[in-house]
Amino acid sequence: MRILVTGGAGFVGSHLVDRLMEAGHEVLCLDNFYTGNKRNILKWLDNPYFELIRHDITEPIRLEVDRIYHLACPASPVHYQSNPVKTVKTNVMGTMNMLGLAKRVKARFLLASTSEVYGDPDVHPQTEDYRGHVNPIGIRSCFSADTEVLTSEGWKYFHAQSGKEEIATLNEKRAIEYHLPVEIISQRYRGKVIHFQNHDCDLLVTPNHKMYAKSSKDTKFEPIRADAPLQWEAAQMLKVADYLGEEREWFDLSVHLPQQASRVSRNRIKMDDWVEFLGYYIAEGTIGIQEGKYQAILAEAGEKYEQIKACVARLPFPNVKLGKQEISIYSQQLYSYLEKLGPSEERYIPREMMCLSSRQLSILWAALMQGEGTGDRYECKSGRLISDVQELLLKLGYAGNIEVQETQSQEKVYQIQVQDGRENPRYGKQAVSEYDGFVYCVNVPNHVIFVRRNGKALFCGNCYDEGKRIAETLSFDYHRQNNVDIRVVRIFNTYGPRMLENDGRVVSNFIAQALKGIPLTVYGDGSQTRSFCYVSDLVEGIIRLMNESHVGPVNIGNPDEYSILELAHKIQAMINPEAEIIFKPLPIDDPRQRQPDITRAKRWLGWEPTIPLAEGLKRTIDDFRDRLS
Repeated sequence: MRILVTGGAGFVGSHLVDRLMEAGHEVLCLDNFYTGNKRNILKWLDNPYFELIRHDITEPIRLEVDRIYHLACPASPVHYQSNPVKTVKTNVMGTMNMLGLAKRVKARFLLASTSEVYGDPDVHPQTEDYRGHVNPIGIRSCFSADTEVLTSEGWKYFHAQSGKEEIATLNEKRAIEYHLPVEIISQRYRGKVIHFQNHDCDLLVTPNHKMYAKSSKDTKFEPIRADAPLQWEAAQMLKVADYLGEEREWFDLSVHLPQQASRVSRNRIKMDDWVEFLGYYIAEGTIGIQEGKYQAILAEAGEKYEQIKACVARLPFPNVKLGKQEISIYSQQLYSYLEKLGPSEERYIPREMMCLSSRQLSILWAALMQGEGTGDRYECKSGRLISDVQELLLKLGYAGNIEVQETQSQEKVYQIQVQDGRENPRYGKQAVSEYDGFVYCVNVPNHVIFVRRNGKALFCGNCYDEGKRIAETLSFDYHRQNNVDIRVVRIFNTYGPRMLENDGRVVSNFIAQALKGIPLTVYGDGSQTRSFCYVSDLVEGIIRLMNESHVGPVNIGNPDEYSILELAHKIQAMINPEAEIIFKPLPIDDPRQRQPDITRAKRWLGWEPTIPLAEGLKRTIDDFRDRLS
């Protein structure tokens, strides 16, 4: 059988590769070596049935395989906390790519999930039906209900999301990318919120929300908690990004018209000419029917008149009437298209135009400014149009805040001040207030989204949630919707040879400290409990689940429970009885108990662990001693 193991050069992955190779399978080991090591799979490199592929699974890959063991993700605290964005991207984008591969080649897919999905459990031991006790502050990081997010369909309130609109996100190159949301978050919240408000920003967020900020001139933009002890008056916000878009040579008018209106032969128009005309029309144009003739009218005087006249002359509409201060184009086809744009107070930029290249969008912007612009300010009567203009400015590398004024006749006039995108404004001082209502957010792969409140738009972090929970959700969605044959295993604390000595896990910490003759560090009083499964037992359980018919999830771990202090004493006695044990404060959100209920594994797989802790620790200590000597 041809089997793919993602993360195959890692601690658990390499032991799985060993078992699969020894069973006679053809194995593809895929790893980017973020935490994996070639040393772990060195003995297989010259084997003709083994193939090593250096690849980051956040990027798609095309392979032909029968089964996929998806283990790729930083698992140790040191690695997933040092780069949380990388961890979430691996869990979300990496899992999506592997599920997509499984769908395409009809491969069975196994997700290596984790007991971390249970959080700090209040049920003991944890069964697979337990939904967990997760979420450190009792609320997921969210925005107030009056916050909007930019989507492929324009600006939308979070509560109006259907899940089908792609969200405008910021990638690592600071360019705009659109992605479907993995999850839409909506929940009731009563408590404190942090208010960032000045000329350029007006956001209400939960204290744990990740802003997107640059704390000083010598740092880069990064997600920073809203309640972080930061000098926010000096912290910079980001309001602009790069945008590529699509360069199009032609606009086919018939594609966007009802069938009866598209029969006219004037279909293809040079895109540059079309967006220029559209800008003039949106700004000041009208349509009408006179003596049974359908017409579009552009009114202007002086130099602007000559520019509009030259543009109209390049369009494929022969029936044009030139007046002293207006130009009339007689075309039922053109009338039918422009009619959907509504009167001036309801006007908007068609969505098919908003995906054009920044060069072509700049032509549209220049024509809009000819009609309604003065200097660096644009003004109109349509709230929808001013929102489109704000999006347009983003794609042209500018920023702009929307203001609303009322005339004496109580008509609303919308204005946007164009700002140079090269200068990053400051957040200013925080204010804390009480909030009682719903809060919202979305989960998207790039984790930075473009949001606005009260017309002030900027890039901000999205809801950082538990990556493995999202990965499980994606797996079951692909199973239900696309009939992908999946398996989900929830791995509890695992130890054994090839653990990284600096990975921050309790077993490797204690062994490395004892061998180096430094004090063993216990966090808290050491009364918190864990269970420890030897790696060969874990691999046996994973393989059995892959080969059985049950989807899962299935807990794989050792139900024998030990306190952290008890483990420290065992390792101390086995390596250096004179080693000192010191105590440090317990980290926030560290679970008090973690023990698997393996009833399902026993019943479905006939599996239970066989290596006792003392034997497993001896083997692990011998491996560490060889590597550290």
